[in-house]
Amino acid sequence: MLDRVEDIAAEWALRHPLDPAGEAEIAAWLAENPAHAGALLRAMAGLSLVDQAIAPSAGFAETLPWSPIRRRLLTGMAAALAASVTGLFGLQYWRAQHVETAQGEIRRLPLADGSVAMINTDSALSVALERDIRRISLDHGQAWFQVAKDRGRPFVVDAGIALVRAVGTAFSVERRDQGVEIAVTEGTVAVWAADASGAMTIIEAGQSARFHAGAAEPVVSTAPAAITRALAWRSGEIALENETVASAVAQFNRYNRQQLIVEDQELAQERLIGLFQIDRPGDFAATLATSFEAQVTATPNEIRIARKKVELP
Repeated sequence: MLDRVEDIAAEWALRHPLDPAGEAEIAAWLAENPAHAGALLRAMAGLSLVDQAIAPSAGFAETLPWSPIRRRLLTGMAAALAASVTGLFGLQYWRAQHVETAQGEIRRLPLADGSVAMINTDSALSVALERDIRRISLDHGQAWFQVAKDRGRPFVVDAGIALVRAVGTAFSVERRDQGVEIAVTEGTVAVWAADASGAMTIIEAGQSARFHAGAAEPVVSTAPAAITRALAWRSGEIALENETVASAVAQFNRYNRQQLIVEDQELAQERLIGLFQIDRPGDFAATLATSFEAQVTATPNEIRIARKKVELP
């Protein structure tokens, strides 16, 4: 029963500012039980902590010595807030917009609140921009978000095993069978496991957080250059920095019906540096042919690459 009161209180905290009807509803709820007021104060304090950690004022930053690599909110109030936000995703989506991209399709989706979503190939998400919260549900695939500032409506992305909360920032979320990865390109975001068993983690621009199923906390790393390369798809490019040929081929095959096939395992483990157009696998194959003396055989559906056979005297 106590947990339910805390959940309701956190939902009210997320709904602020309230319209007159909302003010009447919360007044009635507060009058039901003296404990409700305390629960609401705790929830609003937890929300304040999250907002301050995402966009701290100078004074707040001076009083709380956050680690520059990983800053976690360890209070029970923040954990209760995380649980309540997770619960909000169980509510019915009000006229949610559902968007899917096909293989090879990259879509720029302007949102009604001024935010922008860049949706990668073979991805699906739902968008619900409501009065008190902006909610994105990423079913599978990847999207990058440029979030318009609106402190009255948190921007929350649900990626199954992990959730992300942001205010006026830019970040990507990738949801695959192997787990969920969040990468920040601007500002800071709060991330947490969907079961809310762990604390929130704050990650900054140039950092990424990877969640695996069952893990209470993410693995956080700092690699701004790697994040920039990984998000080159937004410009229709694949950026390689010492990746294997096999890894590069896997990236090209995500976008193209004409599939690359490397027949030589030694060639598959060679490493590359370069910038390539996503929709031109033939150019990539030609680069392999020149760089590694490979032979290329192309059909409408496949491009096969193998080492040239050495003619014996």
